Amino acid sequence: MFLRAGKQQFTRIKMTIVFLDAGIFIGALCSSDYRHTEARVIVEAARRGELNACTSVGVLSEVYAALTWVGAQPPQTPEFAEICVRLLVENPSKIAVLDTNFQVGLKMLEIAANRRLTARRIHDARHAATALVAGVFQVYTYDIEDWKVFQPDGIVITGPESVLTDID
Repeated sequence: MFLRAGKQQFTRIKMTIVFLDAGIFIGALCSSDYRHTEARVIVEAARRGELNACTSVGVLSEVYAALTWVGAQPPQTPEFAEICVRLLVENPSKIAVLDTNFQVGLKMLEIAANRRLTARRIHDARHAATALVAGVFQVYTYDIEDWKVFQPDGIVITGPESVLTDID
């Protein structure tokens, strides 16, 4: 279930950083997930620093929830899920975890109101606000419909490659 080094090479671009959404990590961790092969290469490149990437505590909590969910195939114990999520971002991983602070909270509320988001979509607004406040505009996600709404705010879905054909 855990990660192994991928074979694909990424060229590191110094000024560009991408925000990794939860589905990227979930796909990488779950070998039975249809996204596994592609996502594992992305996450391993990010962990090695070949792909300049970041995420948030909110995304990491989604990954933990997905691993421990009773409907997961198979559901993981909280102890195992904690180890998996920690290893994604703990040293020597090069994936940065962005701060979700008061400024992010205000930006989240602004985005949610401007985009007329309700209920669970506030969490999507929090992820977008976390990236935007940190100056990160590029996102890798499998949930393109969730992220398209933030394009007017400056968010650009730049990967993974399998979803780029689905973007208008």
